[in-house]
Amino acid sequence: MYKSILAISEGGPEAAMSFRLAAMIAAMFDGTVDAVHFSETHPGDADIAAQAMPFLKRVTDDRLNARARESERAFKELLSPLPGATFTGGHGVTREQLVTMGRFANLLLLGRPGTDAEHISPETVRMALYECARPVVIAPPNPNPAPISSVVVTWNGSSQAARAAGFALPFLRKARTVTILVVGTALDEVGASHLLRTLGRHGVAATVETMDHEAVSGRARGDALLDFAHDRGANLLVMGAYGHGGVSNLLGLGGATARVISACPVPLLLAH
Repeated sequence: MYKSILAISEGGPEAAMSFRLAAMIAAMFDGTVDAVHFSETHPGDADIAAQAMPFLKRVTDDRLNARARESERAFKELLSPLPGATFTGGHGVTREQLVTMGRFANLLLLGRPGTDAEHISPETVRMALYECARPVVIAPPNPNPAPISSVVVTWNGSSQAARAAGFALPFLRKARTVTILVVGTALDEVGASHLLRTLGRHGVAATVETMDHEAVSGRARGDALLDFAHDRGANLLVMGAYGHGGVSNLLGLGGATARVISACPVPLLLAH
């Protein structure tokens, strides 16, 4: 159960992205949210440039402080009513501290990277996935407020896929429809029957569908996955995360990963 949710914001116009979805998930599971403002850039980082153009430091610092205030504003609007909710603001949170906080959470929430020039950098996504050992949900810019009732789980039999499916179990148990999507391999080669049996023991009646990975490759595969989820009316997509390369390699799907992360219109649950 997701009783303790860590929602990370880098401020700016999309500060509410993860906070809004965190509030919805907390309500689903009677949990609460620890919200954090975290930025890869801090006031004072422009000091070298400021030696030549002193106004540059002031402009940069004003922008970063405004983003921090926006995270606090979004917390007060969306999360402060939750019993036990906390907010850690300012510019004092280090990467190491964020990792520690993440390891004690049941679920991490991040806004979609690349939505604006400074919101949720790929480094923050990698840190959350590979260092916190927790499931990570990437929030779309405008998550549907309707309950998560239809879930698509991509499956290839790997340990990463198994962790993702296991971490997603609280969502699966609440969903009306769960579809297991096996891409580019025979069902018996990836233990699909074992997955169905295990889910059934948890009261999850899932169905299995397949996609021929030879028919789509690279970035087109990402579009195919998104189309599949859309056609099934999914409001949550679950995937394993592989490798330690750039965002485009996070799921071991090449350009498909970048496409799914950057364009998925529904919450995306990832686990390494």
